[in-house]
Parts: sequence; structure tokens; C-alpha cells
Amino acid sequence: MLLTATCTRPEVDEIRKNLTIEENNFVLVRDSASHRPEINFNVRERKEIKDQYIIDVINIINAHLHGHIIIYCATHFICEYLHNKLWEKLPNISIDYFHGGLRDDERETAINNWKSNNTQVIVATSAFGMGINSNNIRAVIHIGAPMSISMYANYLLVIIIIFSLYLFCAIIANLIQEAGRAGRDGNTATHFIFLVKRISVQIIL
Repeated sequence: MLLTATCTRPEVDEIRKNLTIEENNFVLVRDSASHRPEINFNVRERKEIKDQYIIDVINIINAHLHGHIIIYCATHFICEYLHNKLWEKLPNISIDYFHGGLRDDERETAINNWKSNNTQVIVATSAFGMGINSNNIRAVIHIGAPMSISMYANYLLVIIIIFSLYLFCAIIANLIQEAGRAGRDGNTATHFIFLVKRISVQIIL
């Protein structure tokens, strides 16, 4: 039996074949990956002047203090930079950060603090999420488009069309998966993504 929320049918078939499991002995159970009526999706303009977008993020945090919040960033630098800014401006809220550049013990401490509810807000890259199944996440925020979406938008004309479409679909699937960490208890939750106008227009085109 394979349990999945994001695998495509070809990926499922490949897994089954690699495990040498006969089709008549194989059951696929698929959860509702994209139909999540309890999540409200929002797109906000990312205002770069004097880090104005951080004020918007703080307002979102203050409006969702009845639960936990994940903030996704594209790079280690942005992750730590935003964490430090929020830590300065919200001293009474437990805020931590997580990315693949941390030492093993630092990552373990961050995850344990999150799971034990000692951390309310975590600023992280996409490295955060595997094995995380919290049911009290009220908001997920993406700061800017994921790095690969920006690359897709900037280099669309020089990438082979088929590969571009595959890459874009994979990125969107990852974005949906990260957003879907909100509201797993079935209660109302919110997803926000902050995009600069230039990236927004390129993606639409």
C-alpha cells in the first residue's frame, strides 16, 4: 500500500516497479493534495523599500498568534536575515530558524523545539518539512517566489519547453505541499505568498 498526497501516477508506477511489486498486490491511497477548502490563499506584493514587507509579515504573525506559523524563504541568507529582524521586533514571541546549512545538533534542537511547542514561529527554507505533521499551523508564508520559480521566469526563453513545463509543475507541486502544512486539523488556516511585481508579471507571461 502506498500513501501519498503528491505523487503522480507515473511516479507511483515507477516506485511499484522498482520494488518489484505486482500490480494486483498494490493499493494506492491518495489524500486530497490540492483541494483544501479550509486554507485561504493570498498573494501580496513584496515591497523591498526599507524592508517594508517585513512589516506586512509582522502583521500576519500578530493576526495568527492562536496557532503556529511557518515562514519559507528561498535562501539561507534570507532565512537568517528575516529571523533576526523578526526576533528584534517581536521579542515576546518564540521565533526560530531552520535550513540545511545548520549543524546536525542545531537542526535537531530546532525541530524538537517546534514539535514540543516551544517555538511558535519558524523561518525556514524548504529543508524544513520532512516528518513535520503539526495540526496547529494557522499560517504558512512564502517570502518571494521559490528560487527555482524565479529562475524559471528569468530563463524561460532559453530552456527547452518540455523541461520548462516539467520544472514549473514540480515547483508548483512543492509550493502546494508546503502551503498544505497549514490547517491539517481541518480548521481555517491561511497561506500567503509575497511576490515582487517583476516576478509576478514574468510568471504570468
